[in-house]
Amino acid sequence: MQIDWVAFTPWSALAGGALIGAAAAMLMLFNGRIAGISGLVGRLLIPQAGNREALLFVVGLLLAPWLYQLAGGDIKVEVAAGPVALVIAGLLVGFGSRLGSGCTSGHGVCGLARLSPRSLAATLSFMGAGFIPPSPVGSLSMRALIALASGLVFGFGLLLSGMANPAKVLGFLDLAGAWDPSLALVMIGAIAVAFIPMQWTQRSGVTLRGEAAQIPTNRQIDRRLIIGSLVFGS
Repeated sequence: MQIDWVAFTPWSALAGGALIGAAAAMLMLFNGRIAGISGLVGRLLIPQAGNREALLFVVGLLLAPWLYQLAGGDIKVEVAAGPVALVIAGLLVGFGSRLGSGCTSGHGVCGLARLSPRSLAATLSFMGAGFIPPSPVGSLSMRALIALASGLVFGFGLLLSGMANPAKVLGFLDLAGAWDPSLALVMIGAIAVAFIPMQWTQRSGVTLRGEAAQIPTNRQIDRRLIIGSLVFGS
């Protein structure tokens, strides 16, 4: 393994990770919700309570690139894979995150900040799988505003940290080649910012607005969790 110092961007990675952690903390502290992207997007497919929150969070994510560019930010996205590979990868990510009940944000940021052993097992599984070399709107309530703002901040964090650039992610997973460790700092920055808010909300069981927090209670590390995380990471 050789570190790619040219691609290594520690400060933007830490800053972007901190924004992601702040977004996760905001959604938990005020709305009592886990900022798991796969869960929020999946919720939109089935009519249920909380769909407006999920929709506004996703809207915030989609608005983030435009606002980021308006603020003078530079977005770099390099996609080396073809359309077929992208479709297959998308299916694996969707199926794996659903089977494993979470993704990088839900397990990796929110779960680790809550000191969840289940999320640790999931994170180690999808990170491990990823490291394997590849083969050849009316009036908005405060709750709704928090969801939208959290999505925007989360989106800014993804862009600033480089996690929106597939080439950056592949550089982090390329342990056998020129390794770019930037994304490790993204996780460190995100967990550092989200840790205290997640711990406080988990122990108190309520949000800053006095509502019950919806915190995952499943602590079982089972086959479904591991297989789903491995599929997600691959």
